[in-house]
Amino acid sequence: MSPSTSAALSDGEAQRTLLLLGEPALETGGELLALPPEVPLWLAAFVACQQEPVSRPELLELLYPGVDADAARNRLRQLLHRARRLDWTAGLSASGEVVHWTGRVDARLFRQACQAGRWSQALALYRGPLLEGQRPTGFPAFAAWLDAEREDLHAAWLDAALSQAGELEGGGQPGAALLILEQLLDASPFAEEAVQAALRCAAGLGDGERGAGIYERFRTHLRRELGLEPEAATTQLYQAVRTLRPLPSVRRSLPRAATPLFGREDEVRWVREQLSQPDGRLLSVIGPGGSGKTRLSLEVLAGAGQAAELTASFVALESAASVDGVVTAVTSALGLATGGSEPPEQQLLSALVTARHLLVLDNLEHLLASPERAPLLRWLQHVLNQAPQLRVIVTSRLRLGLQEERVLLLEGLDFPAAPDLDLAARSSAVRLLIERASRVRAGFALNPQNVGALVQICALTGGLPLALELSAAWMATFEPQDIVTELSASLNLLGSDAPDRPERHRSLRAAFEQSWRLLGHTERQVLARLSVFRGGFDRPAAQAVAGSGLLALLTLADHSLIRRDRGGRYQLHEVIREYAAEALHTGRDRELGTAPGTQTLDAEVETEARRLHAAHFVALAAEAAPHLHGPDQAAWLGRLDAEHDNLRAALGWVLDHGTADDALRLSAALHWFWYVRGHHREGLRWLTAALERSGGSVQARVPALSAAGALSKELGQYNQSVAWLEDALTLSRSANLPLLEAQGLHGLGLTVRELGQTDRALTLLEQAEALQRQLGQSWGLSTTLNDLGIIWARSGDLARARQLFGESLRLKERLGDRQGIAYALSNLGNTMDDPAGFQRLTEQSLSIKRELGDRQGVANALFNLADLQIDQGELSAGRALLEEALDLFWQLGRRRGVAAALIEFGKLAVAEGRPERCLQLNGAAETLLASLHVPAPSLGMNGQVGAATAALGEVEAEHWTRLGRIMSLEDAVGLARLN
Repeated sequence: MSPSTSAALSDGEAQRTLLLLGEPALETGGELLALPPEVPLWLAAFVACQQEPVSRPELLELLYPGVDADAARNRLRQLLHRARRLDWTAGLSASGEVVHWTGRVDARLFRQACQAGRWSQALALYRGPLLEGQRPTGFPAFAAWLDAEREDLHAAWLDAALSQAGELEGGGQPGAALLILEQLLDASPFAEEAVQAALRCAAGLGDGERGAGIYERFRTHLRRELGLEPEAATTQLYQAVRTLRPLPSVRRSLPRAATPLFGREDEVRWVREQLSQPDGRLLSVIGPGGSGKTRLSLEVLAGAGQAAELTASFVALESAASVDGVVTAVTSALGLATGGSEPPEQQLLSALVTARHLLVLDNLEHLLASPERAPLLRWLQHVLNQAPQLRVIVTSRLRLGLQEERVLLLEGLDFPAAPDLDLAARSSAVRLLIERASRVRAGFALNPQNVGALVQICALTGGLPLALELSAAWMATFEPQDIVTELSASLNLLGSDAPDRPERHRSLRAAFEQSWRLLGHTERQVLARLSVFRGGFDRPAAQAVAGSGLLALLTLADHSLIRRDRGGRYQLHEVIREYAAEALHTGRDRELGTAPGTQTLDAEVETEARRLHAAHFVALAAEAAPHLHGPDQAAWLGRLDAEHDNLRAALGWVLDHGTADDALRLSAALHWFWYVRGHHREGLRWLTAALERSGGSVQARVPALSAAGALSKELGQYNQSVAWLEDALTLSRSANLPLLEAQGLHGLGLTVRELGQTDRALTLLEQAEALQRQLGQSWGLSTTLNDLGIIWARSGDLARARQLFGESLRLKERLGDRQGIAYALSNLGNTMDDPAGFQRLTEQSLSIKRELGDRQGVANALFNLADLQIDQGELSAGRALLEEALDLFWQLGRRRGVAAALIEFGKLAVAEGRPERCLQLNGAAETLLASLHVPAPSLGMNGQVGAATAALGEVEAEHWTRLGRIMSLEDAVGLARLN
């Protein structure tokens, strides 16, 4: 933990920061004002820790549960009034039914740093546990939240420390890594992954004595506090340190698993050995739900990520409903933008054939058990055939059945056959059970009195990790022997109801059933409703869809039925979601073992939950749309990214059950998100489906038509784009909707500009400009001015173009549209006669694009800077920039950009005295552009081709050009990169 806050305040933003990590204080200009432990602090701490505004009903539940409603509301009003009069609460804002914190707070900054992987910043921000040393009395709900939040933040700090240490260790700084790890172990002495990393670092330093001390302290703590022994892998590292045998460094890589891996050393080793074999290209890790298949794959992925030449990617597929959904998920995981004229499947193949990849396709069973099985297997086989360097790990409850598939059956964790204390202390199943139980019951440890019951629990659950986690959660209120009794009864009930169920499935279901029985009716309703979410959910969404207050979420988390991730979102394990969805669908509790006479779920709950889910995300999309053009665009794009699976589910529901206006408005609101993130084809599919619905108001239909026209243009479907945009114009004019008319004019102008109809494009854009000026529509005007500037620049009127780009830039700056600013700067730079001015503006643009994660924009800026360096004779610098640009164009599937890069490499080749390479690259680019129906001269290859031909002569030049035309694109890219 950091002894100071200097790093937390180094960004120079606001001067006042609420410090909640460690002893609470207000930081102002480097001075700390201690905050008193009283109710206004509890209120401020809770609100400030939330990413979203908090409703007054939530605060009533948190602070005054059980108090008469009117009295509670009166108390809250008085508390807010009192709190806002304090000197340090300037960030506390109450408006209407919500309360939020508008100032800086270290807890939020810490989570943001963790999400962004800024580990050193996160470590500096974390001064200690949340509200360290304070324990509120008389507020049990707040105390329960504080305990959970402290644990969650502490776990995030642990992860940040391990990640920072891993980066230092992998970067050849074991001493610096070891200092962080020792600090971590002082605060969390049972963090075995940190012990293992510390032993590696000690070996790297040649300090066997220091490593031995770390191991012995850990072993002593583990024995004394939990009655357990270190894992075999930890002991093996210790033995290596004692003899100072060299150990491989391990670089931690994302995605990070939320929990440690218990056991599975043999399984991990087997998978890694298979992957190292030439024919070990398709591995299936199969097993029952809750057996830890995903966790095992993450462990393998982290190890594979050490290899610099191997790109390792994890793809969660539980929400994919088809092969198209799988392709979309994989392209997204690889950072590809599925836009342009090339189908996503081909873009994906183009990316996979150029380097060694390891893909984990996680949770495929629902597709393998559906009509999608055959097309999915055909697609997977095709990808493996076309990408010979690809390795794939599939996790599923079903095997694929392909000839080259190698299968690992994952069963439960090991546990002793008899209640032997020493064997139990080394058992993976018992270790997991004890570790989870100690979280909910302080001081819980393995001992001679409970070893028999604990081993029985392992046997009754089959050692399945998820079933063990659920069982461990009951130990907050039950003794181990009581849990044995309940599990045995549940298994007997399930056995009589469904004797055909596999034993492992019965074990997990029994564990879930007992957890369900321990919930109150309200918590059952909440859990069932939460099953409609896809890809997780945040607290406001849970409140809106499931009517879940904070206490219900805390209860479900205490029972291990939901889990909060490092970003503050909640997740349901897929198996838990399935069981909860079954309860939601049946509307009955009987099959889940509810005692007779207990209140049951209402049969209409599922319909209502799905309606509320759709309504919540319709509202989110509508709220996000205007923010995508303003100063918070990066945050809102990230939020929509996180909710993409939920938005898809909402779109499906609205198309099937909502009104035409609902479908049109939701799909139109997501247009810019789809555009920026490159989901052009998917967005167009949703928009097309919405437009095919009958009915709908003109106000809803026109924006959807304009959005569909814009995405059609990006995909090269120009005729369809023109048709939709002309419909949008006709409707907006007939309904006298000038704002929407301007939008249609702008979109149509862009499409016909790409078709080479410059005069018509100019007329349309100028009409849009006039309307937007008249209406004061700043963002639309700023964008239209930019596009008008491009037309005048291409026609050679740089002065007029410069004027338009300048006005566009000023408007973008006033709006805070960072992406728009970046593009205006770039375009303005392209009109500069002064190379220094061009470089300055382009570098400013590049910096903003990198900040926003706009990879296509980054590639364009790098390309322009490379061109400048080559023109100035700085060939090495130009090559480095151009290689990065080419890599990005290739990854994004931007084949027109790839062609431009090949032509630019040809220009570089001429400058390097390699005219034959120039002609090959230009020949390859010519073939590529022809496939895209783009005229080659439009990218400016004529000058360099002439220079190369003059150097070689006509006959030899034609020979090299012909070789380039028949060269594969992969070979051409390889030739360009050859130094």
